[in-house]
Amino acid sequence: MIEGVYYTSSKLWIGTGATKRKSISKRYWYAREVFNEQVEVQLLTRNLTPVGEKRFVDLAQFAQDYVLDPDLMVAYVTSTSGTAGQKDGGQSTTGRRSAGTSDFTHPVPVAAEQIATPQAKRAELRKEQAKCAEHFEKGLTLLKRGYADRAKQILSALPEKEIAWEYEHKHMFNGFGKTLRKRNEPEIALKHYLKAAELSPEDDHLAYNIARVYYDLGKIADCKRWLQRALGVNPQLSPALQFLKVLEK
Repeated sequence: MIEGVYYTSSKLWIGTGATKRKSISKRYWYAREVFNEQVEVQLLTRNLTPVGEKRFVDLAQFAQDYVLDPDLMVAYVTSTSGTAGQKDGGQSTTGRRSAGTSDFTHPVPVAAEQIATPQAKRAELRKEQAKCAEHFEKGLTLLKRGYADRAKQILSALPEKEIAWEYEHKHMFNGFGKTLRKRNEPEIALKHYLKAAELSPEDDHLAYNIARVYYDLGKIADCKRWLQRALGVNPQLSPALQFLKVLEK
């Protein structure tokens, strides 16, 4: 019977030219086998909090793509009927399943830094996010005033900062990428898009945006590769289908 924390991984190329490097991105999921050879999975953040909708994966596909992580132990996952870890009748919910729900709590060790101060971690990430936004605006201002070298240095450095960004921060880097592409800075835009893709490897629209930037840079092979990646996630993504047909002609 399948139940526990599993991960999926994907390879990404980060940066361009001499700074290009391979990165392996992992995403963690709570998985539970249900019925008809189906496994219910839900994405977990770095703090092991569930995010997004639950979905079902065929057992055969699950066995191929998902890997059990026996060392990563979950403290709790939020219940649909209340706050995870809250007490019910004087007893902690840790270590048992809430009656009538499919949620779980797992009474196994977890690294202290993962659960000791989640509020502090979120506060620190908010500060870093605010700093990034401030530096981004500074970079754009310098760009407008003609200080291109300094502006590009600031804007290029943002996605390279060693910060443990979480899934939801993909929107920040995606937004930065869109703005820079509109300002005809495709190389810097690509860095931000790739950072967003590192945080959200299965985002079809993000993969499509990256393909467009590669097209702007004249890198058609990379453009096709990212279009195919977008279609691998969503075979019905109409803009990607149309774009790929044009390129193949």
